[in-house]
Parts: sequence; C-alpha cells; structure tokens
Amino acid sequence: MIFAAVITIANRFLLLTLVVCLLASTAVAQKPGKTKAKAVAQNGVSLETKPAEKKASKKKEAAEDSVSESEKSRREDWAYALVRKHHPELASLLRSLKRLKPRQYESAIRELSRVSEKLHQIEQRQPERYELELAVWKSKSRIQLLTAQLQMSPDDEELRDRLRQVISQQIVSQRQLLEFEKDRVSQRIEFLNAQLERMDGDVATMVEQRLRAIDPAVKRAPRSRNATSASQNTPKE
Repeated sequence: MIFAAVITIANRFLLLTLVVCLLASTAVAQKPGKTKAKAVAQNGVSLETKPAEKKASKKKEAAEDSVSESEKSRREDWAYALVRKHHPELASLLRSLKRLKPRQYESAIRELSRVSEKLHQIEQRQPERYELELAVWKSKSRIQLLTAQLQMSPDDEELRDRLRQVISQQIVSQRQLLEFEKDRVSQRIEFLNAQLERMDGDVATMVEQRLRAIDPAVKRAPRSRNATSASQNTPKE
C-alpha cells in the first residue's frame, strides 16, 4: 500500500514537472514552426537541459526572487483567467503544483500570464485575429498536457487517440492563422503597389509639387513671375 502510494505521488510529480517544462515553450503570436511546441507535437518531449540553459535558468530564478508580491498576484490573476476559461484541467494541476513545487509554479504562472496578456492585447487591437490565436494556444496547451500524461502511460491508446485528435485541431488552427497572415500580407502588398504607381513619373515634377506644398516662398513664386511677365508686356507711354 505504501509503495503504491509513493509511486502515485512520484507519477504526479513527473506529470507536473512535464507540464511546467512544456508550458515554458508556449508562445503566442509567433509563427508556427518557430516554437518548441511544434517539436513537442512532432517529436515528443525532451527533458534534457543544456549547461547554457541551466545558467539562464539560474539568472531567471534570481530575477524572480526580486518580484514584488503585488506583481506575483497580478500574474496569477492573468494566468488563472486564461486557464479557467480555456483549459480548466490545467487550473487544477496548477493548484497542486503551487503546493508541491512553488518554484516551478511561479515559472508556469509567469509564462501563462504572459500568454494571457498577449492574447488580451490581440483581442483589443485585432479582434478578427484573436480567435485564431486563441485556438492555436488552446491546441498547444492540450497537446502539452496530453503529451505529459502519455509519458506516464505510454500504453494508453485512448490517450494517444485524444492526442492525435488535438494535433489535428492544431494543424487546422495553424493553417487558418497562416491564411489570415497571408491575406494581411496581400493587402499590404496591394497598398505598396498603389504607392509605387503614384510615384512613377518625372522625379523633377514631383520634387516641385512637394516643394510648393511645404515652401511658402515657392508658393508665391509663380504669382511673382506672372506679375513680372505682365509688366514687361505692357506698352510704354
């Protein structure tokens, strides 16, 4: 009985550790193919830490020690607002992680709060893009959690089928986001082509047009020349 309980606790620690490591790779508004999340989906999970990464991790930990309690509270609010609404299962894991591994909990909260704030900014500035970015994040988050669970239960075919379905959803979401980006780029190219067409023509003429618009002396020049020409053409008495 005691041995079984120890195994259960160890497995839970493993799952929580994997979830946190995976969460660290979550990034919103990055192009698909440039994040670790894609590697997770395609190649599984790697827990190997390189020496350079260890040094960077220590620096981050030192910086986190100086973070105020109000800032930590703010991060928690953002993080839980995201997971409660879009991935409730992750919220329960985070509460356990807070009790069992505070340092990793803070790391997960930091990453999730960053994602939450980024999504909020997108929602405010580009509502049409928000749903696409959110769908991409939701699929990534579920893949990360399912991958961690599959590491614990590699023979669970039902779990593997769920992972396969979520990966399929991720591909669809990423494609939709790419199509959205393509449309925006196409619109930008059309605008730039229109600007280039406006600039086709004689450069000297365009220079004079712009100069007349900004230089008061040039604006008066045509009237002065006309007045001089008229005086020269007036017959003398």
